[in-house]
Amino acid sequence: MSQLFYLRDSRTNVGSTCLFWAKDGCGYTSDLDKAHVYTLEEAQRQFNSRHTDVPLCKELVDQLATVRVDNQYLPLNGAKVGCDLYVISFKDNWDGNDVYWLSQFGFSDVNYKDATIFSYQAALDIQSLKPSIKTEIFAKAEIDAIARRTFQAANINERKMITAAGIRKPKRKRHRQTTGKTRGNCPHCGAITWGFNPYEAYTCAEADAENRGFNLYDNCKEVKLAKQMSKAKIEGEAA
Repeated sequence: MSQLFYLRDSRTNVGSTCLFWAKDGCGYTSDLDKAHVYTLEEAQRQFNSRHTDVPLCKELVDQLATVRVDNQYLPLNGAKVGCDLYVISFKDNWDGNDVYWLSQFGFSDVNYKDATIFSYQAALDIQSLKPSIKTEIFAKAEIDAIARRTFQAANINERKMITAAGIRKPKRKRHRQTTGKTRGNCPHCGAITWGFNPYEAYTCAEADAENRGFNLYDNCKEVKLAKQMSKAKIEGEAA
């Protein structure tokens, strides 16, 4: 297996399609032919430094690539006079930016390779059968010029495309969950208190009130007595 990789930006997709680092680090692209190709060492180094840049084996990605068409680049003039071959797209129906095409048996398919090819008259006849469905006719040659190879997130196989391809997953630091509170000492009795405001010295009563959401005790003695009673109750139930 070839040890060449694409680097996927795992933070987001465009519809179902993955984004990859473009050639020479010039942003991101969904077009595999414009994606930068990394060696094993380069891919591992980038993966180690930023865990969201996930290397995927180029050979395996290429095998599962689908050809799609970005609606942003569709020709404005639609059908072009003088062409022999035409395809039909569904208007206002996209996967991310990618167009759906009329395929065999009247199904819509986002993979352009599955689009049915018509003569111009046959395309007009198809349109007339279901005028309620919004479609548009395009010259196949013009669509061929803007079609691109893409890869979908659902086709990712982490074991085959990452670990079996030689990439080691970097160890992620475990972050201890926190309540967001800051430890302090009660200015009255010196007992340890916790509060969300790191710049305030919470009294026992203030810390208890913030924890409950309402005031229940007026001073440290009442809070301490309530804790002792609660502890005694728990110990009694356990016994």
